Amino acid sequence: MTKRILTVDDTASLKDKLSSYLVSSDFFVSGVAGGMQALDVLNTESFDVVIANNRTADFSGFDLIKYVSELERRPSVILVADEDPRLRQEIRDQAMAYSVNLLGVLSAPIDGELLLSALSEVANLGGSDGQASETGIVETEFMRGLMTDGLSPVFQPKINLKTGKMMGAEAFARWSAPGGGLLGAGAVIKVAREKGYMDVLTYRMLELALQQQGKWRREGQDVPLSINTSSENLRKPDFADVVTGLAEQFGVEPSMVRLEITESDFEVDERVPLENLSRLHARGFGLALDDFGTGFAPLLRLKAIPFDELVIDRDFLSRAAEDETAQIIFETAVELAHKLKLNCTVEGIESEAQLTMSKRMGVDTAQGYFIGKPMSSSEFLIWIEDYKDGVITIPGLT
Repeated sequence: MTKRILTVDDTASLKDKLSSYLVSSDFFVSGVAGGMQALDVLNTESFDVVIANNRTADFSGFDLIKYVSELERRPSVILVADEDPRLRQEIRDQAMAYSVNLLGVLSAPIDGELLLSALSEVANLGGSDGQASETGIVETEFMRGLMTDGLSPVFQPKINLKTGKMMGAEAFARWSAPGGGLLGAGAVIKVAREKGYMDVLTYRMLELALQQQGKWRREGQDVPLSINTSSENLRKPDFADVVTGLAEQFGVEPSMVRLEITESDFEVDERVPLENLSRLHARGFGLALDDFGTGFAPLLRLKAIPFDELVIDRDFLSRAAEDETAQIIFETAVELAHKLKLNCTVEGIESEAQLTMSKRMGVDTAQGYFIGKPMSSSEFLIWIEDYKDGVITIPGLT
């Protein structure tokens, strides 16, 4: 089957070179001159791969990755960038954070063999037996990986914007892809929902995250953790007892654990059981309403459920940085959290301007790539020490 490629370049050179490299292959190449044109085309047409210069006059590769992550059918991405290793790593990190399949970061002029090598992965996505999702994870591999070493947690630091102190971390799922590398949380959750294993995924992530938290504690490092859960688990009568049992098994204090419940879960099932949430809260576990602003959970539910944190969705933040009306809505959400006596957290801080605005609006806690990327347990401990010692500094944060 012919694969469709969209090139994004200020000049026609990228499209022309690509067409010459792929003349005898099963790829059809289209081209646009800039980022905004690319968004218009991707909104109306489906492509298998987008190949773009990392920076055009009106767009950057980071912008492209973020936009691709919001598409219903996500194309894979290849970016052409300079050879700055830090920039290349930041591109890879952002792609992973947004669960975008980054096939490669190539240097200009493009090497034809490297390009064909990167594109070879596209031809094999999805498998031939109809059992793989768009992520390329086959159901049998997924279940086997859940019970062995396919799944691993990574940890993103959360910072108090008033004091500058680290307040803990959020645990995210990462999947070790069969061909090497890691798939991000979005890809893992997608296949779990497709195959009906969200409850299994959540239980396994809770087990792995609490196990690591207990290990840190025995090593003298107490790290509060936020861990995502789902409506599927909340409907299980024994969910509160399972979470409590895991905390006891790994020697973790309930007060060091905050469970995040996504607002959209209330749309799926308005009967999200209060009993489990109330029992968990009574036992000392924290509860956070995640992705606030993406759904339509009645505000009265905020009063009925014992939340102690409200997490504002990253899209609220990005819109507020560009639009005065969105700023007003963002500020109102922060005020709502404080009037309900909830800690207000914002996700997705990606620039000093966003951090400064969040501080000005009164946000209590923040996380995002500008502060720290999701890291393995060993990387995270190094980050903690470097941050304490001032080796790592965050511009705009005193």
